[in-house]
Amino acid sequence: MKILHSADLHLGSPLRSAAARDAELGARLSGALDGLAARLVDVALRERVDAVVLAGDVFDGDVADVTLRAALMADLRRLTRSGIPVVMIRGNHDALMDLDRYGPPGEGIHLLHHGAPSVRIGPATFHGLGFRARHVQTSLLPNYPRPEAGRINIGLMHTSLDGAAGHDPYAPCAVSDLLSHGYDYWALGHIHKRSAQVQDGIAVVMPGIPQGRHVNEDGIGSVTIATLDETPALQAVPVAQVAFHRRSVALTEDDQSSTLDAFLAAAPSRDGRHHLIRFAVAGGDQPTAALTALARAALTEREDIGVEDLRRTAASRPAPVDGLARLMREEAGTASFRDEGLRILAELRSALPSEIADALSDEALDDLLEDGLDTVGHALRHGTAG
Repeated sequence: MKILHSADLHLGSPLRSAAARDAELGARLSGALDGLAARLVDVALRERVDAVVLAGDVFDGDVADVTLRAALMADLRRLTRSGIPVVMIRGNHDALMDLDRYGPPGEGIHLLHHGAPSVRIGPATFHGLGFRARHVQTSLLPNYPRPEAGRINIGLMHTSLDGAAGHDPYAPCAVSDLLSHGYDYWALGHIHKRSAQVQDGIAVVMPGIPQGRHVNEDGIGSVTIATLDETPALQAVPVAQVAFHRRSVALTEDDQSSTLDAFLAAAPSRDGRHHLIRFAVAGGDQPTAALTALARAALTEREDIGVEDLRRTAASRPAPVDGLARLMREEAGTASFRDEGLRILAELRSALPSEIADALSDEALDDLLEDGLDTVGHALRHGTAG
């Protein structure tokens, strides 16, 4: 039995990346998300799998846009017309999704739920329980059917497992409990980082997000091709068109040439994808805005790379040597100054499109203040203020 396993497509997700502030980068990322389902189908057809498994959060919300839903169904029917069925469950993002909202999905597309938790396909039986509410705080495992004797048993589950860092504890359960349930393969979803464990011929796989949407979903998104035999064979197949990266750059000299070289050396190799980089810079005397301009200049010949953002590491910020700069930094640390800054950010957010308003979140205040203080401090140190 050979399956393609994916989850967390988040179709229809708004762009919350810093890249959304750049029209060209935002359009490139939006296109990568729009074409994601088609790329999954292409891989499934090329690999000649026996079934495609989607373990929750196929959509980013409960009510998919009619055009988006129609596009997904058209892609999935490419599979079913080729004799490849699709098995799905709901996740926390699309917990209340009505797959029949705009008409039945069609023969060969199975949405498992508490009323119909299992479906037989060839030598395998697929078992799955989707979310019936946005917040499921207890394990769903006790409600899963027992394995069918003499068949390959595959379980679909949307879960935070033992409580992954940075993820809400939805439907938590232990890997050891999954391994002891009697299924041959657990097709999981929810955690956006890929992981795979195989023990005694049983595989527990979190495929990770197939297309990252912001820098916290870094790396090259993939799907998992699983061939289930006595020993499961697992292969991660990249499908992302855009990949996010974090890169650290240490500047030991202040001359422009060495700075340009340092940024260029940190760039990933060409691989046919577009890469968006967030730089963390240590050393050097230039303010953040100037360093960002230099990073973009260093990569100007790399049409496959964009600078998503640039941040100085806290320990590397130049110490204020001017009395005015020190006073400004002290004032910026007061409660009244911060309250006023938060008020201004709130006003700006209300005037911005929702897809880029998050770039001015309350959590961004410290970085914005530091960038401003760096710029003023650099000007004072080098006598360029005015």
